[in-house]
Amino acid sequence: MTWRIELGPDEGREETVTDRLVAHNLEASAAIRERFEPANLPARPVAAYAIDDDGELLGGCVGSTVDVWQWLTIDTMWVHSGHRGEGLGRRLLATVEQQARERGCRWAKLNTWEFQAPDFYARCGYETYGRETDYPPGHTNHLMRKAL
Repeated sequence: MTWRIELGPDEGREETVTDRLVAHNLEASAAIRERFEPANLPARPVAAYAIDDDGELLGGCVGSTVDVWQWLTIDTMWVHSGHRGEGLGRRLLATVEQQARERGCRWAKLNTWEFQAPDFYARCGYETYGRETDYPPGHTNHLMRKAL
């Protein structure tokens, strides 16, 4: 048999690759089979925003949950520089974590660069479980998680 490599993207092939990986995972893992429900697989958005009396956005925490995996992923967290250190970020994060707990999530994860907020997240109970150095070049991306 001979084979070749073809470049993508190709939606039909991407869907087939995903379907076949899901089938493999279901066959290989009892934990996945027990929790697998197609309705629960899509990520569900979760977010909290801090707004001042004038309606201005002071901060936000945006992520998603995949309930079947019991995980919250924090995608974006930002607090206006003039309001950092006031507890706003901690409150936003706690609000999103509570939403995730209500959906049955037991864990949270996020990525943050060394110039962003790894120390803040550590103070909020997150631990670094990995680092990607030179991602992008000259910087370190911290992979962090927390038990909810």
